[in-house]
Amino acid sequence: MAQAQDIVAILGAGAMGAGIAQVAAAAGWHVLLLDVDAETAQRSIDGIKQRLDKRVERGRMSEADARVLVDRLMASDDHAQLATCGLLIEAIVENMDVKVKSMQTLLGHLSDDAIIATNTSSLSVTELGQRIGQPHRTCGMHFFNPAPVMKLVEIVSTSNCDEAIVDQVADIAGIWGKQVARCADTSGFIVNRVARPYYLEAFRCLEDGLCMPDLLDAAMRDAAGFRMGPFELTDLIGHDVNTATTRTVWSSWDKPERLCPVHAQESLVAAGDLGRKTGCGVYDHSGDAPVTVLRGGQDAPRLTAALTKAAADFAAGVSAPAADLPAPIQVALMRVLCGLFNEAMWARHDGVAHADAIDTAMTYGVNYPNGPFNWMATFAPTVVDSAFDALVADVSASRFTRP
Repeated sequence: MAQAQDIVAILGAGAMGAGIAQVAAAAGWHVLLLDVDAETAQRSIDGIKQRLDKRVERGRMSEADARVLVDRLMASDDHAQLATCGLLIEAIVENMDVKVKSMQTLLGHLSDDAIIATNTSSLSVTELGQRIGQPHRTCGMHFFNPAPVMKLVEIVSTSNCDEAIVDQVADIAGIWGKQVARCADTSGFIVNRVARPYYLEAFRCLEDGLCMPDLLDAAMRDAAGFRMGPFELTDLIGHDVNTATTRTVWSSWDKPERLCPVHAQESLVAAGDLGRKTGCGVYDHSGDAPVTVLRGGQDAPRLTAALTKAAADFAAGVSAPAADLPAPIQVALMRVLCGLFNEAMWARHDGVAHADAIDTAMTYGVNYPNGPFNWMATFAPTVVDSAFDALVADVSASRFTRP
C-alpha cells in the first residue's frame, strides 16, 4: 500500500485535472481522481489511457510503462479514501463559490496534516484558504495546459500559509519533473501578468500604423525567437479569454496605462471574432492558410531620429535578422520587448517574485526564448537604457517608465 506522502487526490477530472493526474502517476505517485461521480472520473482515466496508447504506438513509451502508469490512477466518489492522501489538488472551474463549496465537502475526510493546493490561474489563493477555513495549509500549485507537456508550475504562497508547506509543495513539483517558479498571491501571478505587454503593445503598434500583424508576427518569430507571434498567439488563445485576463490583471493592479485593454482587441471580442475557435480574429482561418483581416492605423507614424536610432541599436542586440528589419518593425519589436522587460521589472518591484523565478516562469510557462532579466543582460551597456529613454520621450512616458 502506498504511503500518504505519495498519494495525491485531485478534485476535477477535466483536461487540467487529468493532465495533473498523468504527471503525478508518471512520477510514481498514486492518484485518487474525484469529480461529480466516479463514472466521470473513470472516463477521464480512460482518456489518459487512450493518449498513452497512442504514445506506445508511436514508440514513445513502452506498453509496460503505460500499464503501470494507468494502474496508479483510481476513480472514486468515496470521500473516505481521502484519509490516505497527503496532498489534495483542486482543479475545477474558475469560480470561487464553486471551489469553496466543492472543497468543503471533502475537508472532513482529509487528515489534519494533508496539504491543500489549488490550480487556480486567476483567483485569490488567500481568499480560498480563508473561506474553507484552512489558510495555514492552502497554497497555489498552478500548472499550465497541457500539464504533461508544459514544464512550469507556479507555486503560490500566501501570508497565512505555513512556509514549510510551500517548500514541500515546491519539492513535490520538482519530483514530478517540473520547473518551479515561486511567487506571491497576486493577480496574474507571474506569467499572466508579465506576458500582458506581448499582446497589448503589439495591438498598440497595429493601432499606431507601425506594422501589419503578419509582419510583426514574422519578426517576433524569425528575428526574436518566439514560437508564435503575438497576433497568431492571441488568435490561438481566444481574444475573449485573453482580454478577460487583461481586464482582471489591469483592474487588480490599479489600472496602469501599460496594462490597459486595447480597443482593437476589445472590438474583436465585441464582434464575436475570437480567433481560431470562431474562424476569424486578427486572421481569417477559413482557408488553407491564415489571411490577415485586421487593419491598423491608416497613416504610418513619423519616427524621430532618436527613436529610429534606439530601435536600430536595440534590434542589433536582439539578433542579426532583427538588424535587417525595416525601421517601423524595429520600433514595434523594441516596444513589445521593452514592454515585457518593464512588466518583469514592475513585477519584481511589486514583490510578485524574484528575478530568477520570473525568468524561469516566462521561459518554461510560455516558452519565451529567454527570461526578461537574462535577456536584458545580453545587450551591450546603455542599449536598453537608450531604448527606454526613447520610448518615454516619443511613445508613452506612462507605459515605459521603469520602477
